[in-house]
Order: sequence, then C-alpha cells, then structure tokens
Amino acid sequence: MSDSQLTQNVTLLGNAAATANAAPAEKVDATVVCLQNFLAPNMIAVCQSWSEKTRHLILLVSVAMEGNRAWTADDGGMDLRVQRTWTHARTDHHPGGYSDVNYIHVPLDTIGQLRRAKPDVVVSCELGMRSILSAIYASATGWFGLRRRRCQLVLAISTSPWIEASRSGFLRRTQRRWLLRFADAVTYHGPECRDWLVELGVPEKELYPWIYAADPTKVYAGALQSPAGENRSSLRLITVGQLIDRKGVREGLGELIEVAKRMPNVVFHWTLLGDGPLMPVLRETQLPTNLTVDFRGNVNSEEIRDAYREHEMMFFPTRGDEWGLVVDEAMHSGLVVIGNDRAQAVVTLVQTDINGYIYAPGNVNSLQTAIESFMSRSPGERLRMRETVRKSVADRTHEISAQQISDLVAKLKSN
Repeated sequence: MSDSQLTQNVTLLGNAAATANAAPAEKVDATVVCLQNFLAPNMIAVCQSWSEKTRHLILLVSVAMEGNRAWTADDGGMDLRVQRTWTHARTDHHPGGYSDVNYIHVPLDTIGQLRRAKPDVVVSCELGMRSILSAIYASATGWFGLRRRRCQLVLAISTSPWIEASRSGFLRRTQRRWLLRFADAVTYHGPECRDWLVELGVPEKELYPWIYAADPTKVYAGALQSPAGENRSSLRLITVGQLIDRKGVREGLGELIEVAKRMPNVVFHWTLLGDGPLMPVLRETQLPTNLTVDFRGNVNSEEIRDAYREHEMMFFPTRGDEWGLVVDEAMHSGLVVIGNDRAQAVVTLVQTDINGYIYAPGNVNSLQTAIESFMSRSPGERLRMRETVRKSVADRTHEISAQQISDLVAKLKSN
C-alpha cells in the first residue's frame, strides 16, 4: 500500500486525533437506544464512555451472548436489556472457499421496547430485522413523512465487499437500499465499508465514521522488550481468534511450515490463542524442527495481554474479516502485524515495512519476503519498528470511538 493510500484510509475514519485533543463536550441531553446482537467485550468500554456522554443510554441486545463465543456476558454496569428473540444458525458458504456459521437474530419485541424507552435517537447495528423494526418505529414518530420525526435513526454498519460476496442477491440488495433510505445517518467502521455504502446509494453527507476500538483490558501498554533478547535468528509470532475455517489458521500453518523449511536458520515460535473445531487437525500436523506451535486454547483478557507482551509479531492469516479487532489489540500492544487483504483492519492500518506487512493470501513467497524483511533488521531496529506500530494507532481508542457516536447523536438532536 502506498503512503497516500494509507493516509486516505486513516482520514476516512475521521479526525480522531483532533477529537482526542479537543475539550470535553457537554453531556448530550438525549435518550439513546443502541441495538446490537450482543455486547462484545470491546464494546463494553466504548459504551461505558458513551454512556458518560449521554443523558441516558439503553443497550438492547438480541442475546446475552452467542453460542459460538467463549466470552462471558457482561453488562458493564450499564442499562442493558435482553430482548425476546428468535435465533437461527446459518452456515454461509463464501466464494473464497470457506464456510462460516452465522446467527440470524429476529428480536420480537423491538417496537415495544422502543415505545417504552421513548428514545430521541436509535442506533441500530447492521441491516437485518432489528434495523427494519427500528426504521418502522422512527418513521412512525413522524407520521411516516408527514412531519419531522421525533426519533432520529442511525444505522451502524460493519462489513466489507469481500464479506458481502457471500450475501449477494437482488432481493437482499433491494431490501438494504430501501432500509438505508430511512436512516438519518449511517456509520461505517472502515474505508471499504464506506465505499460499499456509497455504492448502495447512501449520500456521502449522511456517512459518518464510528471506528472499532480494541478492548483496553486485552492491550499490553507496558515497556516493549525483545522477547528473543539479542537473538536475531528467533521469531515469536502470535495469532488470536477462533480455530475455524474462516480464520485461515489451517492455511496459515501450511504457509508457515513452508516458510520455516525455506528458512532453516530461523527458529519460529507460533502461539495460538483460541479454540475451535480445527484444533485436532492443527495438533496432528507434522512440523519442521525449527517450528513450534503453542496451543493455549481459550484464555482470559489478562492472559491475552501477557501473551502480547511475550511476542513481537502478530500473524493474521484470515480468509475473511469485516475488520479484525485483534489487529488493533496487537498494534496497541506494540506488535508488528503481518496479515492479508482479506481483513479490513490490515489494509486500513498496516503500511508495509513501516508498521507491518501485507502479504498475498496463499502466496508463500509473499509471506517469506515479509518475514525476511523483518528478520533482516537488528534487534534494536525491530524494537523501534514496534514503537512505530504503537504510535500509528494511538488515536484509535474506546474514548474516541465513544466521542464519534456521541457527537453524531448531538448533531442529529440539534438539527
């Protein structure tokens, strides 16, 4: 990626640094309801900060936690309400060759919950049934176009064209175009998402950034030290996530094995945090003598933070991620990221040879070139690169994410 492309990507996410340095804004005098599938760990800190900036923030979640997540449900001390929901598990088959299990949630009491809450602004995540029902409620507060709506609607979208390749179809695109026209504002979490929304017909004046932010409890913020000491021939890599088809760990292991065979003088240590159906297959794989794999399974936030401290590079071989929050976690922790363009976080945040490397998925030569480039640096140079990594994401925090959505709510409320 060129310097200009990276600058453009970061700019599209909003002037986050200016927001961070601005004087604290007054609390927004509004009742806001945010609807989402469930409260993910990274969203707890965002919503807590958002709640402090808002008169009343209500979180409506379809389920306390989805069945394929190892996370523990936590309301973060906020006003969180679990809806009555019908849930269906569906397996999506992506044209990229992988399958992924997704949960389709249909919250049955959305309109009733909104009537009781009487929100000034509704922020509904994604473009499914919860957003359709939210649009109906918001439209009813303006007598379906006969007067200005009392309740404003924000649709918060997190996706990418690559992810959407498995969700194509005329009827689905028509429904999404129709739904997006009901929104007073639409948020995007990355430049690829923004471009996709523009292609669907969302006016640019209605688009606002709302960045993903790493869970601060998982970030290592201490001093950086080389895990290998002065040993230039050793590389400690880490991958965090579910061991499922979509995450590409099986393909990543195959690529790493080939690179290790081509670089016999380098000792590779690869740590995998997470569990899933691919664990037995990965454990049974024959490894070259200069590659070890440490399977740690599901771990808590403190163990993730400690693991980041122990490593200097994140390997992210995903086959498809709408973003990839572990990339943010790793970069805040001072890890150089080597990942592919199937993750929006990688193409948005990583600049090759400066704060990480982008390699072509399935291309062992590309992966080897990236690793050789990093390994050619002295221990001091590797450490300085990791310090650069941290600086490159310094303006991507949960406070800034909360400020972005709070500022948008204030703008809608004042219009």
